Amino acid sequence: MTSKPPTEIQALIETLIKGFNEQNVDLFSSVFGEETIIIDGIAPFRWLYPNAPAKWLADVDKWRKEFEVTHEQLSYEMTFSNVDGSHAYAVTACSLEVTSKGQTAARTGTLAFTFAKNDGEWKIESQAWGRTS
Repeated sequence: MTSKPPTEIQALIETLIKGFNEQNVDLFSSVFGEETIIIDGIAPFRWLYPNAPAKWLADVDKWRKEFEVTHEQLSYEMTFSNVDGSHAYAVTACSLEVTSKGQTAARTGTLAFTFAKNDGEWKIESQAWGRTS
C-alpha cells in the first residue's frame, strides 16, 4: 500500500480531471476501459458499460442546464492508492467549485477509482464520487 500511485495511474487521474474541467469529452473518455462503471450524486446515480463515460457526461450536461451551471472546477489531492499486479485502487480528496445561477459554492468529496492493466496499458475501470459536504 502506498499513498502515491505509479506515474501511469497518476497521469490517468490528471487527464480525467483536465478533461472534466475543460469539458473535453474525448480527453475525459480516453482514460476509461471498455467495461467502466461510474457512480455519482446525480440521477440515475449509476452508469454502466458500454459507454458509461458518455452516458454520464450526457446526464451531467442535463444537470448543468437544469441548474444553470456556468462554471465547474474540480481539484484533487491523492490520499491513498494500492497496486496489486494488474489491478489498482486509488482515492482522491476533491473540491468541486460550481457556479450556478450566479452563485458559487464549493463541494468537497472523494473520487475513488479502480484500474486495470490490459495489454500493458492502465485504464480506469470505475469511478465513484462520494460527497462530504
